[in-house]
Amino acid sequence: MSNSQTISIETTIEVPEWVKADLFEQLLKDTFKDFQNIRSFKAMPGTKPGDNYATLMLRITLEVQLKDSTTKTVSYMMKLPHASEAYQEAWGKNKHSVFDIERDMFMIYVEEFKQLYRNVGLEVEFGAKCYKLDTPNEHVLLEDLRPRGFQSVVRKAGVDEEHTISVLTKLAQWHAASAVRVATKGLYPSHISDGLCNEDGKHLLSKMTDGMVPYILKTLSTMEGQEACAEDVKGLAGSITDKILQVAAIDPEDFNVLNHSDCWLSNIMFLYEKETGKLLDSYLVDYQMCKYGSVAFDLIYFLLSSPKLKIRIKKFDYFVKQYYDQLIKHLKLLNYSKKLPSLIEIHKSLLKTGIWGYFAICGVMAGTALEATETASFDNLFSDTPEGEAFRTILYSSNSFKEHLNLVLPWLSNRGALQNI
Repeated sequence: MSNSQTISIETTIEVPEWVKADLFEQLLKDTFKDFQNIRSFKAMPGTKPGDNYATLMLRITLEVQLKDSTTKTVSYMMKLPHASEAYQEAWGKNKHSVFDIERDMFMIYVEEFKQLYRNVGLEVEFGAKCYKLDTPNEHVLLEDLRPRGFQSVVRKAGVDEEHTISVLTKLAQWHAASAVRVATKGLYPSHISDGLCNEDGKHLLSKMTDGMVPYILKTLSTMEGQEACAEDVKGLAGSITDKILQVAAIDPEDFNVLNHSDCWLSNIMFLYEKETGKLLDSYLVDYQMCKYGSVAFDLIYFLLSSPKLKIRIKKFDYFVKQYYDQLIKHLKLLNYSKKLPSLIEIHKSLLKTGIWGYFAICGVMAGTALEATETASFDNLFSDTPEGEAFRTILYSSNSFKEHLNLVLPWLSNRGALQNI
């Protein structure tokens, strides 16, 4: 960057002092062969409150001057850790940084999966490009997908059948490639395959499940006809985390894949044809909590949180079949060498892993139903403060959440997911 060039830095939120224009200079030189200097640098909030709890998301916009005096504008999405005590308690003591994990996912494993498809003549994309900046500070830097026409959707409304099947197709492609990768190269390292289901993640799992039981019970006490479900939840209290860890244990006899493990509408972007608005593709984002195991983890999580409420349960089995057909198609395409799973085996796994549905209720389903509020934050989700108490009360008591709960909780109960035996 030229010393004589004035850099305009515009920020609307507090940004760590190490996040500055000079940090991006080498990346820009690699991107633009006629790079001369950086004209301006802006850091703005990349998401709205409630869209992303686990990390601080910035949208970085830079205006670049080239040697012919023309300018180009480029933008990135930058994920950073929160500086709060609540965040450090949840993530700070982990053996492996969630930022290193996600960067490895994007730069190693996503690339491996894409190459598997290229080897059989198919181009499949799973997400944005990822970059590494020369800094010891924790970060993940991603391509901003908006200039390419990608959009997020209003998560509270949920998505229709077309969008749901698009995401399930992408999950099937991802799962198929991840299984073929294991069949050819062996298992993933533990920091990639464990997700939250280890000692590092147990505290956060407990906060999200057993820790939220009082709020769920308080809400159920105001809902007519939910007495039996309230008794189920009361009977589970204190053992939910252990049950989740039990079903998360890998059964080598099952069909296992690398689950995305956080597949909901805040972590999905859709590409539409500019002229017609036709849905063209869906991308998954946020690969920091992947978990090796049954496909049921992703299916339960996504299908209980993201389709429109009126089709969520009504078409659950239909959606599983649509996913299954795509899974088998892509396993065959990639010449999977092991036994193909049957649809019955997938359904058995969905029943066996039902407690993961309760985790989805406490987390993304509540987040999906939440009205926009400035108090939605990682700190308020977990901290023992009046502000945290107030936010969690709002999160689990809204009429929208009750509508979701009224549909999903009895369905889980009827499938045996809430039995404590």
